Amino acid sequence: VSVMREFSSHIIHHDPFIGLVDFYETPKTFYVVLELARGGDVFDRLSKRTVYTEQDARKLGCNLVTAISTMHQLNIVHRDLKPENLLLVETKNDSFIKLADFGFSKKIPSSDYLTTRCGTPAFVAPEILIGSPYRTTVDMWSCGVILYLLLGGYPPFQGENHKALFRKIRAADYVFHDKYWEHISIHAKQLIAQMLTVDPQSRITAQHAMVNHPWLTDNESDVDSLDMYSSTDLSTTLDQIRKFNARRKLKGVMQAVTYATSAKFWNSDTVSFMTRDTTAIQSQAFSAVSTKQKIADKFGKTKGRILTGGKAGKTFRDIYQLDSKLRKGIFATVWSGKHITSGVPKAIKVIHRAKLTPKDDAAVMNEVAILQSLRHAHIVPLHDFFEERDYFYMVMEMMDGGDVFDRIVQRTHYTEKNARDLCIALLNAVLYIHQRGVAHRDLKPQNLLLARRDDDSYIKVADFGFAKRVHTPKSLTTRCGTPTYVAPEILKNHPHDETSDLWSVGVIIYVLLVGYPPFMEDNQKLLFRKIRSGDFNFFPEDWQGVSSQVQDLISKLLVVDTSHRWTAAQALQHEWVVGVSEHDLSSNDLSEGIGEMRELLKASRVTETEASPFSANYNLPNN
Repeated sequence: VSVMREFSSHIIHHDPFIGLVDFYETPKTFYVVLELARGGDVFDRLSKRTVYTEQDARKLGCNLVTAISTMHQLNIVHRDLKPENLLLVETKNDSFIKLADFGFSKKIPSSDYLTTRCGTPAFVAPEILIGSPYRTTVDMWSCGVILYLLLGGYPPFQGENHKALFRKIRAADYVFHDKYWEHISIHAKQLIAQMLTVDPQSRITAQHAMVNHPWLTDNESDVDSLDMYSSTDLSTTLDQIRKFNARRKLKGVMQAVTYATSAKFWNSDTVSFMTRDTTAIQSQAFSAVSTKQKIADKFGKTKGRILTGGKAGKTFRDIYQLDSKLRKGIFATVWSGKHITSGVPKAIKVIHRAKLTPKDDAAVMNEVAILQSLRHAHIVPLHDFFEERDYFYMVMEMMDGGDVFDRIVQRTHYTEKNARDLCIALLNAVLYIHQRGVAHRDLKPQNLLLARRDDDSYIKVADFGFAKRVHTPKSLTTRCGTPTYVAPEILKNHPHDETSDLWSVGVIIYVLLVGYPPFMEDNQKLLFRKIRSGDFNFFPEDWQGVSSQVQDLISKLLVVDTSHRWTAAQALQHEWVVGVSEHDLSSNDLSEGIGEMRELLKASRVTETEASPFSANYNLPNN
């Protein structure tokens, strides 16, 4: 009521909020008299439509962001934005909405933060989930979820239980599925991606979106864009909205008010578990009764429980055993271990949670989510993941063969055929990763592991600590990777995407053939200058015994202009991959390059650092 009075004192009659008409208090009852929104909630109305376009969704989005912007200018945060709280003023206008239900809203002093955990699970921001102090940007996360629903017809985050759902939210693990999003504009997807950003400092604000984002700016002179939005038919989205709305109605018994702060699933310290076979089911986008007893009845019994192999109550140490340390870092330690029952060896990354920042927590969730979505013969699989009070446990396949560098330098005979076998496996893995909408961003020989000691070509790509989902072209901005292998667009601070991986592949192929990288300088600034300009050579004395076809392939990968850089699919069709006989390549002895590779390996072991628990590398400096 105090928040609604705040609105009334600042905003004229036609405000974007359900108005407070009057308030009465008796010894036993409060009476709150509200403005009547005759049109009902937005999704009820949409589910009855027969025609729906991106322009219709855009009008709703503009009105929603305008309302949020007005609210935030008053330093008020809603904290429970969801479809039920977007009401239509009139029965004949499908876009004039007002925000309702300010039960969890709060006025925030200009220098203060909030810490209360509250909201509706599918719409809540990650900083609320992990108990981090927050401000008004939590509403923009909820706005991103609503816009995703308005355009796709289904929620971006889904899970079989609250723990699985919350992990996806903490990782911002969502996808624009082609079936529903293929014809929706890039601008719409970009706006959603800017809202569904885990770091609240990087998340777009309502005011900035209204003034600067092309999907929202009301430019009537841009006829082409308006025509494009109006011609984008969202009939498939309507079908999904109807299904979503029906599920929402079915769960109406649990929709009285929002989850109370006493709900036990807010406790991020409880044990959780995720297997490789986890699959998303229907949305958890519903509210629950708020009384303590009813919440305990429905959700409290899950505290401290996990599911594994059909058994409840198992923790990491009930299932796995840690044996010896393989590598220790500041935040994480990699152990060799085994499954207690089967005795199968495992590599287990143990991450100390107390040392993690909220951004680190999001990085763990992101890596886990991406690994869960990837199943390929040439990718190191994540078998299990445990989230306990003090530690995260990532249970991986044990790769007994070491990395590619380790294996090659132990050889006495090494040919171009051996190198090509490795490159084909790498390209197949990269093709699969990119088809799944993921950029690895840290490909290098040290992250190509061998599964067996008796097979030099059966490699698997590891270390997805810097991997990210690519929602729209050139949508990634983090400067990260390993200096020798990083792409020029990342060094230039340009937005990038999965094409950056192909630059790294080009460097790896070069190294595998002659034993040293195409870009070398003791001074890192000079090294980065060479990479940014694509300044490299094939020195005749080193390349005279190597086929000309592979030099052509490398030249098509080490292209500074990303629009002309070859893809993994193109590389797999290159003549060096499919046209040169094994006999010819087997006769090209590369053993002389092993000495160079030993020196490179020694140097990489000295300079390699671990500033993050999720990768053996570090964010790149602004050189």
